[in-house]
Amino acid sequence: MKKVSTLATAGLTTLLTIGAMTAPAYAWHPKGTIIKEVQNQTTGTAKSDANTESAAVSATTGDVVLYTVTVSNTGDASSNGYNDMAATKLTDTLPAGVELVSSPSTRTLSENLGTIKPGKSVTKTYAVKVTSSTNGDVITNKACFTGNSTANDNPQSGCDVAVIKVKVDPKPPVTPPTTPTPPATPETPTVLPDTGSTALSASLLVAGAAIIGYAVNSLRLKFQREV
Repeated sequence: MKKVSTLATAGLTTLLTIGAMTAPAYAWHPKGTIIKEVQNQTTGTAKSDANTESAAVSATTGDVVLYTVTVSNTGDASSNGYNDMAATKLTDTLPAGVELVSSPSTRTLSENLGTIKPGKSVTKTYAVKVTSSTNGDVITNKACFTGNSTANDNPQSGCDVAVIKVKVDPKPPVTPPTTPTPPATPETPTVLPDTGSTALSASLLVAGAAIIGYAVNSLRLKFQREV
């Protein structure tokens, strides 16, 4: 009996081993990707991937810029869900120089995108206003995603950036107003007393009258003495 039990156990182990070897092996293979694009809505530029400073979208203070983020699952089609990307999450922290139009105080955007089937994608858009007033300021905005297979054995993640460059026309130098020079006050001519011909003539007349009077008086006295 002991030998039969041993043989039976050995046979069962062998069958289980063979069954495990012949069972089909499944693999869960989602393939997550992310693309972040940007366009200046104020100036009407085209949507651009703008991954580098040289490809940056130009904007100025106060412009409204639209970010478009697309998270895709490029895995092979699968009817049994093995290539689904589950628990997909999108995160985007806004850099300095822009603010969310719908909620200026919000700095981090986080959204649960759920399960993305192979060949499918989820797109999110949000508008920001440029607050930077520094000419040449480069604003790089990065969005990232995470996800996993439905079996939780194939984690997925990735990030992409979109760059804008601030262009602010320099203000012309302010010229201080000039104070006009008041016109010179004309000098008042000094009026000298009249020492001209009228005064001189009067003096001569007085002097002549005195001389004549003296002469007449002298002649009169001389005439009296002779008489």
